[in-house]
Amino acid sequence: MERLRSRIENVSVLAISNLSRSGYDKVQKLIEKGKSYCLLGSSGVGKSTLLNNLSGKSIMKTEAISNSTHKGRHITTHRELIILENGGIFIDNSGMRELGIADGAGGLEATFSKITELSQNCKYKDCSHSSETGCAVIAALEVGENSSSSYENYLKISREKAHFESSAAQRRKKDKKLAKIVKNYKKEIKKRR
Repeated sequence: MERLRSRIENVSVLAISNLSRSGYDKVQKLIEKGKSYCLLGSSGVGKSTLLNNLSGKSIMKTEAISNSTHKGRHITTHRELIILENGGIFIDNSGMRELGIADGAGGLEATFSKITELSQNCKYKDCSHSSETGCAVIAALEVGENSSSSYENYLKISREKAHFESSAAQRRKKDKKLAKIVKNYKKEIKKRR
């Protein structure tokens, strides 16, 4: 638990159990009237069970852990908005098989604030923090000032962000090309009339 907290310093981390309901009191203290909360996570991890237990009602369909795979099952097939007795608003989403960066503006820097802070001391302004001489991030990693797991996650998400941004740019380029083809086609049709 402490390793997780050290990696995401600005996010509350609570351990809970849907079986024993330990930790539920801490979750309930966080829920405020009129505020919206969204349950996100992999299929079968217990999001709907948590919501049912918090509401005290059987709102969302749930099933037991599979005996053959020992994993939760994908049951929720739609989003549901539920207002709890204390006025907190919960949104239950169906499970996700994949999560990616849709808009990385500022998110990477906020999530990895320590790496962002260290990068201000890099020798090169466009440092990728992967192999450059004079990289303050790598230097901090080598002397133990930054965790290697956090650094590896940073590199992975940086690659995902770059991939998404290049894919988005490629899509825009294709869209422009297609629009030009359609425009020229319409001009050609008008000429023939």
